[in-house]
Amino acid sequence: MRRNDFRHCDAAPSMISTPPPGSGGTGDEVVQTQWGPLGPADRDFMNRVKQAGLWEKPAGEKGKAKRADQPKIQEASKHLIEGHTLLDNVVNRAGVLLGVTLPTEPTDEQKGWLAEMDAANGDEFDAVFANRLRAAHGKVYAYAAQIRAGTKNELIRILSTQAMITVFDHIKVVEDTGKVDFAGLESPQPLAPPTASSGAPEPTGDNASANPTDGVIPTVPEGTKFTRTAEQGVFGENNGVFFGAIAVLALALVGMRVISRSKKKSTSRRSKSRSF
Repeated sequence: MRRNDFRHCDAAPSMISTPPPGSGGTGDEVVQTQWGPLGPADRDFMNRVKQAGLWEKPAGEKGKAKRADQPKIQEASKHLIEGHTLLDNVVNRAGVLLGVTLPTEPTDEQKGWLAEMDAANGDEFDAVFANRLRAAHGKVYAYAAQIRAGTKNELIRILSTQAMITVFDHIKVVEDTGKVDFAGLESPQPLAPPTASSGAPEPTGDNASANPTDGVIPTVPEGTKFTRTAEQGVFGENNGVFFGAIAVLALALVGMRVISRSKKKSTSRRSKSRSF
């Protein structure tokens, strides 16, 4: 049974128990689910993905309707509609399986962006369309990466992965319109300096400057391609290919030397014949 996408949910319904709506927790609550713990950041991310579709799909529809003579706006609009239709399917399914009730309408801010697009025409519409969508997608992409890196819930990992794929595609097609004002985007900030691992005591006294890896013997997980065995040889299962390539290279070098010597002998003979 596959455990890396939503399709296995339908393939083995007897193993899936659907929780009641709203049972996925609220506030700072962490709820244990059959897919792993579901925390406040996981729920917040689900809500943001859902709300993104609630205004970006309509934005794509406005682009198709108002700028039929602009191929790049048309292409971006197509990607927006198709991408968020897919994301909606994934987040809606996750909401059912995790007991999370998702929003059904855009935020007031998002409604304001759509109103700006309604009021704009021509090049002005293109600028509003491209810059509102590019700024929003940049923030969502960064947030999706943060969630993907740290979530403990399997379904949220699937959702955040799909969100990163879709949102990055949208960033590219919106930028391809040539209407994005990059100077208006928020500048990236450097990461904070690394700190000691949480839960580990800070070194003190004579141990403060000690290398934390002293005395630690690095190991390699068994059964991986990095594990060398007598049967596999130094180069694993590719020993035959490796040594075959070496043999071919050696033959090629020998052939080149033979050809070179033949040329030298031929040149020498021609030279001698001319001298007489």
